[in-house]
Amino acid sequence: MAERKIGILGGTFNPIHNAHLLLAEAAREQFGLDRVIFIPSGCSYMKKDEDIPSGDLRYQMVKLAIEGNPYFTCSRIEIDREGNTYTIDTLKELNNMYPGDEIYLIMGGDTFKQIEYWKDSEEIFKNCIILAAVRDHMSLAEMDKHRQYLQNKFGADVRLLQFHDLDLSSTALRKKIQTGRSVRYLLPEEVIEFARVKNIYSGRAQAVNDDDVKIYNN
Repeated sequence: MAERKIGILGGTFNPIHNAHLLLAEAAREQFGLDRVIFIPSGCSYMKKDEDIPSGDLRYQMVKLAIEGNPYFTCSRIEIDREGNTYTIDTLKELNNMYPGDEIYLIMGGDTFKQIEYWKDSEEIFKNCIILAAVRDHMSLAEMDKHRQYLQNKFGADVRLLQFHDLDLSSTALRKKIQTGRSVRYLLPEEVIEFARVKNIYSGRAQAVNDDDVKIYNN
């Protein structure tokens, strides 16, 4: 039997918002996860054309967002790794860091439909259990059909996660901030304030320095 169940939720988190937090909490509660690790992406080969804030800024926003939840933590594992970010590399590193524990990869249903096309997807399935969120606009029967397909083709262990999601998009939230519209109650207040102070989405982003870390970690 595994010593612990560790969920991981990766993403650009540009910015992290309340739907990310609700998804992680739903996974933790439904599958009895002992911990959920948020992993901001490093150099994503799928988003090279996007203007993405530095890993340090996104990592700090995630830390602010999860503060106060004893089950949530954040890792720099992808930010600090050189080169392109690939999920399989992260999973192998985590399995080495947490021997004997079960790793649960949390993802939305849209991502779930594309995972077989990721780099070394067959190895991904060998290194984790997939928790795929059945979102409000998705058919449970369709999701279950795809789950069975991946199980038969790759031997994947996929479990469906019931999630009544908020219809939030990081892209839409960035546009709201850029045009001066309110994002209150869509992002944690600490993230909104940090983004404002650092001009992350309304102008030229400033770097995170030691004083910031002291201020926002107190």
